[in-house]
Amino acid sequence: MQDKLAIIDEIKEIYSNHNIEKLEIDEKLLEYLELKDLQNLKAKVLQSLSTLTSEQKEWLKQFKKDI
Repeated sequence: MQDKLAIIDEIKEIYSNHNIEKLEIDEKLLEYLELKDLQNLKAKVLQSLSTLTSEQKEWLKQFKKDI
């Protein structure tokens, strides 16, 4: 159970660091979730945060150097 709580804390920290609304997961649900499920959730959160939208890509183009 401590491992699950640790992963939940890591996910909450990721959200906090990216100024995303507060994340709450009821600890009662942890008994139904496997550690692997929470690890996958954390990976998906990180992946979604690293994916750029087309608007963000357009904005970044202004910094591209011509070679």
